[in-house]
Amino acid sequence: MKGIKKYVIILTILFVSCKQNSDDVKRIDNNLQLTEYNDISYYGNKISSQPDKTKLNIVMPNGVKNPPVILWIGGGAWAYVDRNKEMGICKNFAKNGICAISVGHRLSPALISEPISLKGIKHPEHVKDIALAFKWIYENAEKYGYSKNDIYVGGYSSGAHLTALLAMDNKYLNDLGLSNKLIKAIIPIAGGYNIPEYKEKLMEEDSSYIQKHINPVFGETIEEQIDASPITYIDSLITPLLMITESYSYQFSKDFERILVEKKVKDFQVLNIHNKDHSELWKELNDDNNIYIKFISDYIKNKTTN
Repeated sequence: MKGIKKYVIILTILFVSCKQNSDDVKRIDNNLQLTEYNDISYYGNKISSQPDKTKLNIVMPNGVKNPPVILWIGGGAWAYVDRNKEMGICKNFAKNGICAISVGHRLSPALISEPISLKGIKHPEHVKDIALAFKWIYENAEKYGYSKNDIYVGGYSSGAHLTALLAMDNKYLNDLGLSNKLIKAIIPIAGGYNIPEYKEKLMEEDSSYIQKHINPVFGETIEEQIDASPITYIDSLITPLLMITESYSYQFSKDFERILVEKKVKDFQVLNIHNKDHSELWKELNDDNNIYIKFISDYIKNKTTN
């Protein structure tokens, strides 16, 4: 299982670096023709145990009427996610005419790289936050000028897992009076969708990751880990799916892809980018004129109703 340990380290280190500053005011970038709204709490009257994390940043393309919107969830092993690090990707979507909203969520204990933290949440609290963010995005479409009928959900690495789980386990949106039918399509990138399988592969490489990573994030029991797995709910998948993998994450998604084929799920596409590793693909998504951002943006536009 060569490369698994490197994959987990990348999951954490990649998203701990590259700090970006943000402010809580509207910012207009005339050069890029974008408008940003940063640090907006989506918790409403609820009290968050990590209020600095349960916020979102909006990047609107100027001059585009009622654009489609992608709820974007960054990666970081469910413990290091930072919405501000995803702004390069979100700006690239906006430059392609897509409103992009970078969503943070409460984090699990960070035990497998610096900085170490013993405090945090575990499943299902991450996806509950994403459901709250989705509700906020749905309810505030008119205020910010994007389409509430064309909401897409996408994410990288751990964000890919949460993207799939939100759409496939409909209880999280149902609990908020919403439906997964409101998700126009999902775009999970470089993620894993079967937590027990993910756990087994990590055990083959380094058994310490069970206590340092799996149990703090998903819980110690197999029942909790199955509940956290999008593949558990594959029969409930009604949302169009564009799944993208790279050389490391492919091993965590190929069985998911196989089952989609076996069940003859109609509206799904898979793009396997085997010449990129986990960090390379994420970094390229931040580059100007990135071909994969263009590919995803075209996919969104082709499915958009207005």
